[in-house]
Amino acid sequence: MKKQILILLFLIITVNLSGQSIKVSDKLTLIQLTDNSYIHTCQNSNGLVYINENDALIVSTPDSELETQNLIDWVVKERMLNIVGYVIDRWHPDAMEGLDIVHQNGIMTYSYELTQQIAKEKGLPIPKKGFNPKTVIEVGSEKVICHFLGEAHTKDGIVVWIPSEQILFGGNEIRNYNGWVGNIADANLDCWSETVARVQKEYGSAKIVIPGHGKHGGAELIDYTIGLYKVDNKSRIWNNQELSTRQIMDNNEDFHVTAESDSIQNGERILKNAILFAQDFTKYAKVESPLIIYQPDKKRIDSDYGRLRIYDKISNGEKLRTDVFYKKLIIFKENDSVGLRIILKEMEK
Repeated sequence: MKKQILILLFLIITVNLSGQSIKVSDKLTLIQLTDNSYIHTCQNSNGLVYINENDALIVSTPDSELETQNLIDWVVKERMLNIVGYVIDRWHPDAMEGLDIVHQNGIMTYSYELTQQIAKEKGLPIPKKGFNPKTVIEVGSEKVICHFLGEAHTKDGIVVWIPSEQILFGGNEIRNYNGWVGNIADANLDCWSETVARVQKEYGSAKIVIPGHGKHGGAELIDYTIGLYKVDNKSRIWNNQELSTRQIMDNNEDFHVTAESDSIQNGERILKNAILFAQDFTKYAKVESPLIIYQPDKKRIDSDYGRLRIYDKISNGEKLRTDVFYKKLIIFKENDSVGLRIILKEMEK
């Protein structure tokens, strides 16, 4: 009887430990996965804290300098640990917004070499140590592997593997079960599925998989992501009549629009049979849709159905990178360094 009670008590403690939530601040939360590993999450953006002996490694910064400092303080002051490194998994602000703060704390930072290059080109803080295509970081007596396996959500995104924990931090290479294709403004949709297949080949034994956003899971998230982006865009046929755009021409620094009709409802512009161009310094997007809603105060575009093409601006003109038909599209300009965010819910199969 005593033995049964002890086993039950052990199971209860284990279950509680694996789901324990620690509120570091109003916006920053830690979710304990194992004795040594935590997800840090801020405004639905995930990162990782791994601890071994007296050392700690952090992956991805919260998307503000304040919360980045709060996370560092928790590791150093609350846990009394030495941070041996900070890994930046991609150039987007939800992964490196707090990089200046990390450097001010004297912590060594690591990233894929292309992340350093993109950060330099955009005038962003630059991680200190670059690697290509992977590196191994020692945390106490254990090793952590950082690995670039191909283009996906961005050109530079990496995954982080902790062999001793069987934990894979997939970053924005890996999607959670939320029905959204995600931000594809800087994505390579043609390569995404193939890249994640390579991740699966290398690290498919993972017991815990952490996506860049949303709830963590197991290796099934890798399979889900492979299927999500396995789309043959070249087989699509535009099944609407040729859009007859006329009557209006609206040009500003963010969007250029032609449409068959234009009306205003509740402060929103309703554009029917519209063709819209949105651009930043490196790319532009062309949207064709029977209905586009433009919110001038937010400088945001919404559309429930249509065709999206994304072109990269190159020295001698332009290059078509993405050509998809979508179900639900959102476009807005975040800031000058990040540029456009182009978010899809679904692509037509």
